Amino acid sequence: MKSAIGLFNQKGLVNVRLQQIADEAGISVGNLAYHYYSKKAIVLAIDSELGEELELLLSIDQNFPSLLDFDNHLGRYFFILNRYSFYFLDLLEIERAYPKLHSKRVNYVEKMIAQIQEWLLLNVEKEILRPEKMENQYQHLAESIWMIITFWLTQRQVRGKTDIGEGHFKEFIWNQLIPLFTKAGWMEFEAVILPQLKFYLDQSISLDFRKLP
Repeated sequence: MKSAIGLFNQKGLVNVRLQQIADEAGISVGNLAYHYYSKKAIVLAIDSELGEELELLLSIDQNFPSLLDFDNHLGRYFFILNRYSFYFLDLLEIERAYPKLHSKRVNYVEKMIAQIQEWLLLNVEKEILRPEKMENQYQHLAESIWMIITFWLTQRQVRGKTDIGEGHFKEFIWNQLIPLFTKAGWMEFEAVILPQLKFYLDQSISLDFRKLP
C-alpha cells in the first residue's frame, strides 16, 4: 500500500499499473495479486485507511474551540493532503472509475463543512468572531475553507508552486478569517497563531498583520 500510494501521488491514479506497484514493492506481480487481486482492491484498501483518518478528524466536534486547536486541525489536514495527494489531485478520475468512493467522499465533504461551520458559530458565541452580517455568511465561509483545503494542491500545481509548505497553507486560510475577528479574537490570533505562522513561512515572505481594517 505504501508503494502504491507513492506511485499514485507521483504519476497519478490512472497512470499506474499493478506491475509497477509490484516492482516498487520489490515483489512479483503474482505475489501482489495474491494479496490484492487488482489495482481496484489496492485503491479500496487505501480508501479504507484514509477513511479512518478522516473519520477521526471529523469526529472532533467542539473539542477544538480555540484558535490554536483550529490551527492544529489544519495541520492534520495538511498532513493528509501530502500523504494522499492523489486523492485530492485526481478528483474526476476517482469519481468516474470508483463511484462508490466518490459517494463516500461527498459524505466526508458535508461533514467537514458542517464541522467548520460549527466552529465558526461557536467562536461567534465566544465573541472571537463578529456576528454574521448576511444570512448564511458562515455557512458560505465554511464552504470556502473546505474548497481551499480540497483544491490546495491542485491550484499550487497549476501555478507551478509545488514547494509551498504548511505555513502558506495555513496563512491562506487564516486570511479568510482575519477581517472577521473581534478585538479579543485579534489579540488571541496575534499572541498564539501569528508567531507560529512566522515560524513556518519562508523568510522571504513578508507578513503585514499590523491591524484590522
